[in-house]
Amino acid sequence: MTCIRRNLAFLVLLTLTTTAPTQGTILQLTFAGDIMVHTANYLTNDYSAIYRAIAPLLRKDDLSFANLEFPVDPSRPFSGYPRFNGSPEYLQAAVDAGIDVFSLANNHAYDQGRDGLFQTLRVLSNTGEQSHRRVYAGGIRGNLQAPFAPVEIRCRGFRIGFLAVTQTVNVPMPHFYVNVVDYRNHRHREAFLPFIEKIAPQYDLFILSYHGGREYSRRTEEEKMRFFELLLEAGVDIVWAHHPHVAQPHRLVERKEGRGLIMPSTGNLISGMPIGVKPQDPEHELAWTADSALWLVTVRVDQDRAAVQRVIALPIANYRNSRGEILIDTMPGMAGRDLQEDWLEFYRERAGLIHLSLRERGAGQPEDTGWQEAWLALSRK
Repeated sequence: MTCIRRNLAFLVLLTLTTTAPTQGTILQLTFAGDIMVHTANYLTNDYSAIYRAIAPLLRKDDLSFANLEFPVDPSRPFSGYPRFNGSPEYLQAAVDAGIDVFSLANNHAYDQGRDGLFQTLRVLSNTGEQSHRRVYAGGIRGNLQAPFAPVEIRCRGFRIGFLAVTQTVNVPMPHFYVNVVDYRNHRHREAFLPFIEKIAPQYDLFILSYHGGREYSRRTEEEKMRFFELLLEAGVDIVWAHHPHVAQPHRLVERKEGRGLIMPSTGNLISGMPIGVKPQDPEHELAWTADSALWLVTVRVDQDRAAVQRVIALPIANYRNSRGEILIDTMPGMAGRDLQEDWLEFYRERAGLIHLSLRERGAGQPEDTGWQEAWLALSRK
């Protein structure tokens, strides 16, 4: 099964030019954060409206990734925090918007027990069929005899390995149905790193999803970052991480086999966490759960190596429409929203704050100042 190559340009609301190399194949990948299903999200009248503003981006790349932070068991009613259960319709909207690859390994994966895991795998398969395309997912298993092996994604003739793990689960498991690797656990590290060294060379590009770390922290713990660096040394090309629910700046790592990428926290894609934030408090702790980014990653893949060529962290925001529903838009898009003046001022302030946050420790790239100017126009409006 190969991914469908979209022939339209990879747009970021404005035209970006990337010089094509003389050798190798260019892949355009999009990485997003957590898809949550709090009550405020579940009560949205039209789930497709949640993603309407960013769907053109998600549909025009080669693959889009997101972390699905809830089980989907249609035999049980909806359940919000602390033990989630979403609906097939809510999941369908994310797939229809363009999400191709889901990480299922997270602390809420076992919220509905073993049956919830089985149902989630079944619903994901059905959802892909209804959308007439292949949907990939990793991080859980329904058969204890089946190993936690990477999901193989065929794209442009290359083999992409995708493996999803989590630091912990909230509900105790009688058996390991969710792939748990705690970076703070010495035994876990000692077993996992040699495993990566063995399997990563079997793929042209290897992507690891990691769910863990300190919640709501905008700085990555040194121990976690060191673990991510060891993963790149072991053969991972892209570490895509989540769980803190707030965005942390990415880091490019030079390696002899090609530049690697660490995204230590991609924040929330959609959640109900900021529902109580008032427009008069743009620096509220929960306001950071409403701002994140889409990490637009350009990868050059040759027969014997993969190298990250460019990363654009395009800021996004969760905002409330006139009906109080929480939707997603890019920061440039927020400038055109018909919002009350106090909320417009709120997002002007947030635009500057997220800009500074994502640029910490060299996250920004000089050649990408064009897109920065586009969304920063909101703060100058």
